[in-house]
Amino acid sequence: MTRQFRALAAAGAVVLAACGTDGNDAEQRAEQRADQEPAAAAAAAPPFDTVTAAALSKSGHDRLLAGAFDPSNRLYAAGWVADGTDQALAVTRYRADGSLDASFGTAGVASVNVATGGKAAELARGVVVQPGGKVVISGVAEHDPAAEGDGARDTDVVLARFDDLGRPDPSFGSAGVVRLDLSTGVAEGTAYRSDMSWGLVGLPDGKLLVVGGQVAPGRTDLDFAVVRLTADGARDTTFANGGVAVVGVAPGVSETPRSAVALPDGRVVVAGYAAIDGVVRTVLFALTPAGALDPAFGQGGIAVHAVLGNVGEAYAVAVLGNGRLVTTGYGKDTAEAKVDLIAGGFTPTGAVDPAHGTNGVVRIDIAGEDDRGRHLAVTPSGGAIIVGSGKPTATNLEGMVVRLSRDGALGDRRLVDLGGPNDSFFGVAVSPDGSRAAAVGYAGHDPADSSRNDDGAILWLRP
Repeated sequence: MTRQFRALAAAGAVVLAACGTDGNDAEQRAEQRADQEPAAAAAAAPPFDTVTAAALSKSGHDRLLAGAFDPSNRLYAAGWVADGTDQALAVTRYRADGSLDASFGTAGVASVNVATGGKAAELARGVVVQPGGKVVISGVAEHDPAAEGDGARDTDVVLARFDDLGRPDPSFGSAGVVRLDLSTGVAEGTAYRSDMSWGLVGLPDGKLLVVGGQVAPGRTDLDFAVVRLTADGARDTTFANGGVAVVGVAPGVSETPRSAVALPDGRVVVAGYAAIDGVVRTVLFALTPAGALDPAFGQGGIAVHAVLGNVGEAYAVAVLGNGRLVTTGYGKDTAEAKVDLIAGGFTPTGAVDPAHGTNGVVRIDIAGEDDRGRHLAVTPSGGAIIVGSGKPTATNLEGMVVRLSRDGALGDRRLVDLGGPNDSFFGVAVSPDGSRAAAVGYAGHDPADSSRNDDGAILWLRP
């Protein structure tokens, strides 16, 4: 299945770039790959700039929210599947040529329902492939699926590991599942805060770093909670306080954790955001290999920046080829404005990089509507692929792909119709050999149309 792509000119005009894949197109792409890539990689690569539909649930919604390649260039895409209203963690696997690997799980999909009988809380937002080939996904699930009232909204951080055939791995946690109950959820007005997780980082020794949040003791705001686990899912007690590093910007400020990047020297930089004095600010902090705040980063290990006047969120963080940090998310200058996709640039010590974009920010605005960055991956050239969503009209949301150079300069931008009116990408990964990349997301359908379901989707790209 193929979808329509639209390249976005620098002035904001929409230009038809590519549509369809007839035989001549496929032959031309194959010839180009043979010229530009090693023969073995070219033979295995999927058709670039095409979308693979991934309807994982036969009768319910499903979405793909994160992706990771294994050493054999197979893609794992994680998210959730639903049977009625009860969601379950799920991961699917694709061969190096882009086809679904039916030998994995059931027809290419492996799933586990951690909170049977729950509703729409259970989902996976992180996926890593450990040394040895086992795949781990992470997310959240209901603490007690039978609870009522506010208790029904309480969630825990959960991880699941699968073997090469897509079976839950009994050597990981309990029957392949690790549950982290970091705090008890609390209500504050109409808001409810409880344990959450967004990012998952695989470390070189097989250990796992979970980026999440927990309710601050004795308060109702959320703090960052970074958990390091051993390769088999036990808390790594050599890290921070019993395996958990809790970081808060200030008492009473509720942080929103998102993702992290592991640095070659063993430190990690974590990204998220927080509302302070009426402005949503980018938050970055660095942890040493032992889980302590790095005093050489920001102020006492934490860097907080109002990158735009009203909102400046950070969803993902990476290191470009120039050694500088880059984030992506979305923001705006005033409360009344629509949000733009943004890419923030920062020095290795957490200061705003004035040479990046305008005053440290590159921003994308499509036709004056809401545009959002959700994730990014560094390419072999040291640049970045950013994925998210863009609005060509007030009633249509499409997946968006943006490229930055290794120096943070804005490159190609494109919108991708994934098949619904509410499409989006939430994950992106580059293969270990650098021959391909994949943007992971979903075709989101009109909630008022009960005859249609959200379906996962993958866009195959040249890195």
